[in-house]
Amino acid sequence: MKPWQILLTGVLFGLLATGAILLLARPQQGQPILLSPLPTATTTTFPKPTATFPPIQVLIKGQVASPGVYFVAKESRLADLINLAGGLTDKADVSRVNDVFELRDGDYFYIPSFGEIIPETARNAPGNNPLDDPNYFDYPLDINTASQEALESLPGIGPTKAADIITYREESGGFVSIDDLLNVPGIGKATLDAIRDYIIIQQ
Repeated sequence: MKPWQILLTGVLFGLLATGAILLLARPQQGQPILLSPLPTATTTTFPKPTATFPPIQVLIKGQVASPGVYFVAKESRLADLINLAGGLTDKADVSRVNDVFELRDGDYFYIPSFGEIIPETARNAPGNNPLDDPNYFDYPLDINTASQEALESLPGIGPTKAADIITYREESGGFVSIDDLLNVPGIGKATLDAIRDYIIIQQ
């Protein structure tokens, strides 16, 4: 081989070697990165405040375990106040205790013993509860004649259930037994048990 051919061959091999080295040394390309869009701002609404009613102050004396002044929730009943006062004593005349009285701020109730006169200053004294007072009714109620307002005064009986009771007795000709109230929509055993002591059916 002639000298110039040897030189050319060497140059070609050199170029090929250089190209191979550059190809192997080339950095690998990374995977493209996808950028997520910025989160959309959302408006947070604050919860609306719930109305709360301050407790009312009432006084109870007489035949209860712990007479005194008590703070009770608005729209509480006399039965709630009696429970707070430790319940009735054995001397209490329960026939003159209206458990479903709706309490008002500043009320004073006196639980009498048998034959005892209720003080005139007590709200439950005779003459202090005229029949036109929407919070007073003569219990037990005759469910065949009681008015809408009287029925609403019973525990767990609101305007809708009271109206359903009146509708049922008008359509059925009247209640024959207390348990017939279970036929009225919305009145179950628990509701009936809660009002059983405050209702009657007069023959």
